[in-house]
Amino acid sequence: MEKTVRRRAAPEVRQADILDAALAEFSRHGFEGARMEDVARAAKVSKGTVYLYYPTKQALFEALVRRDIAPRVELASTFLKGYDGPLEPALMRMVEMAAMAIEAGRLPVYPKLLIAEAQRFPELAAFYRREVVQKMLGALTGLFQRALDRGEISGIEADMAAHLVIAPVLKSALWALVFADGDAAPFPPLPYLQTHVRVFLKGLDHA
Repeated sequence: MEKTVRRRAAPEVRQADILDAALAEFSRHGFEGARMEDVARAAKVSKGTVYLYYPTKQALFEALVRRDIAPRVELASTFLKGYDGPLEPALMRMVEMAAMAIEAGRLPVYPKLLIAEAQRFPELAAFYRREVVQKMLGALTGLFQRALDRGEISGIEADMAAHLVIAPVLKSALWALVFADGDAAPFPPLPYLQTHVRVFLKGLDHA
């Protein structure tokens, strides 16, 4: 019985190991420089096993985004779409979630990959924009549009407000990626993002 259970669990375990190895390879060598054989070696599986689950590096990248980012995006967008209260609590909740993801260490890898590889591999950027950026911008735009409709804010377009809220999240992710290892006094993302929300909303109040 125990052997049967292990055999059934093995494909999921192998896929998790492959994705962890792929993330490490992408982090060290970029998308173009990462090699499937090195992913296989790091995951302690055959190269054929990697191709069985993920036939291309693009498939690996997409699987990583779906594992590491898509669940957070789905949780955040579902919350935002169902929320119709004051802006500040909702935005604070969003930046708390973003800060947790950044501090967990996986999120900053993706902006790095996209910045480095988007021109050579536009399909990576297209996938990330469709599955992550557009979903978050759409949910935030809806949140701001409801605030505009009820008169809580004025003087700004809903989609512009959404972009302005997302911008410091990207800055925090890139900061963590570029400077965190050498920071004698690490710059925590949460206080920065919370301050941005407060300053941003005060600016809208005076629009």
